Amino acid sequence: MRLTSRRTSGEHAVLFWDGERWSTRDLGSRNGTTLDGRRIATTERVAVALSGELCFGDDAERWTLEDAGPPTASARAAATGEVRTAEHGLLVLPDAADPRATLFEDRDGRWLVELDGDVRSAVDHEQVEADGPWVLRIPPPAQGGAVPTTHAADAVKLMDDTVLRFEVSRDEEHVALSIVHGGQLTSLSGRTHHELLLALARARLRDKQSGAPPAEQGWVYVDDLLDMLKLDLKHLNVKLFRARQQLAQAGLIEVGALVERRQMTRQIRLGTASVEIIRH
Repeated sequence: MRLTSRRTSGEHAVLFWDGERWSTRDLGSRNGTTLDGRRIATTERVAVALSGELCFGDDAERWTLEDAGPPTASARAAATGEVRTAEHGLLVLPDAADPRATLFEDRDGRWLVELDGDVRSAVDHEQVEADGPWVLRIPPPAQGGAVPTTHAADAVKLMDDTVLRFEVSRDEEHVALSIVHGGQLTSLSGRTHHELLLALARARLRDKQSGAPPAEQGWVYVDDLLDMLKLDLKHLNVKLFRARQQLAQAGLIEVGALVERRQMTRQIRLGTASVEIIRH
């Protein structure tokens, strides 16, 4: 935060997320820092609760913690300073119309980056190239958390216990997608990216029925998929992002794992074998 009062020091205090909660520490400022009216000692580290009120130097710099949730990943364009922030555990760069790099959160709250067909751990302050350089800001994972930091604890886990159900018209003109979790069915609005997911689901089921081992089921070469769906790589990436986004908005977590990539092969597959295809 940038403080403007003359009673604040150049580096007055630090406010940080420790993996479980927000905390603050005064950095030896001239006029001190208070939390809810109590002055914080220079060496003291104090947890800041929701609605906690911090004052830096004087009442002119009075701040209230309105959201005690954990931080999320963001990226800053090195050339322009534009900042983009993840939503629903998902961030694409440079933007949703041209998703060259994708950051997503796994179930342990760790952030991964998908770039040039490779998936790896994202590193705080690293620079990635996506139509220009972007500097990543990656928060620490939640301590011991089995649920990503940006989602409620009761959110659906895609890989574990959710079925993707496709309903396809006989003429193949209409594809409807629903998710089934805990006996509850949620229908998703019709989108063109459902055709992409259907193609990957069919490849997965085909290999399963032929007796292929689970690790080998469903892999499709990207070039073959582009030919099949009459797409170019940019539009394939757009559809993949929109598919992940729609499922995230429906409450699923770890949506980055919706599609897996096999390194060095340009092969992808649907990240879950729990699929049903119904023809009408």
